[in-house]
Amino acid sequence: MSSQQFHAALETCPLIAIVRGVTPDEIDMVAHTLLEAGVRAIEVPLNSPVEPLKSIERLARIMDDYGETTICGAGTVLTVEQVDSVQNAGGKIIISPNCDPEVISATLEKDLVSAPGCLTPTEAFSALKAGARALKMFPVADFPAQYLKSLGAVIPKEILTLAVGGITADNMETYWRAGARGFGLGSNIYSAGDNASQIADKARVMVAAANHARTLG
Repeated sequence: MSSQQFHAALETCPLIAIVRGVTPDEIDMVAHTLLEAGVRAIEVPLNSPVEPLKSIERLARIMDDYGETTICGAGTVLTVEQVDSVQNAGGKIIISPNCDPEVISATLEKDLVSAPGCLTPTEAFSALKAGARALKMFPVADFPAQYLKSLGAVIPKEILTLAVGGITADNMETYWRAGARGFGLGSNIYSAGDNASQIADKARVMVAAANHARTLG
């Protein structure tokens, strides 16, 4: 169910908003602003300094009001214990900066979405062997888009490839053409302390760029 929800969210808008540094007191405003701008997937990194699990708990309740094409979860998930904590808070996606087969397996056992960080063929196929069906290519913009395209020649076509790290409105089209089918955005869509107007302005630009990239087929 979580996997279907994740794919439905990205088919509606191929963005994951990474709200690193958000606080529980801010998450309602941040979430509503992003959702109203068209974002359908939101990630709270666990290395956010102020009670990230509490933010995820509040975020999950908000997402329920927006229907089955929205989903939230955690980023920077490094341990099996953190997977448990995210599930208990209501998060459904587990995103990591690295490829840890134990974390992937624990995530899938709980019927959550696993998106481990990969950048090499070895990492990608280790993640796939562990059961992952979404790969976070990170930090993707440190390499030319041709690199992602070359990896796509060997990664099974049904695998969802997410481009994360250095993605902007200007290079989304390039990475989409190279095979990315979703983008993770950090400060380009949210920076800690942003107000609603700042978030809305950035989100509108990024949603428009992502939707344009998606029309390329």
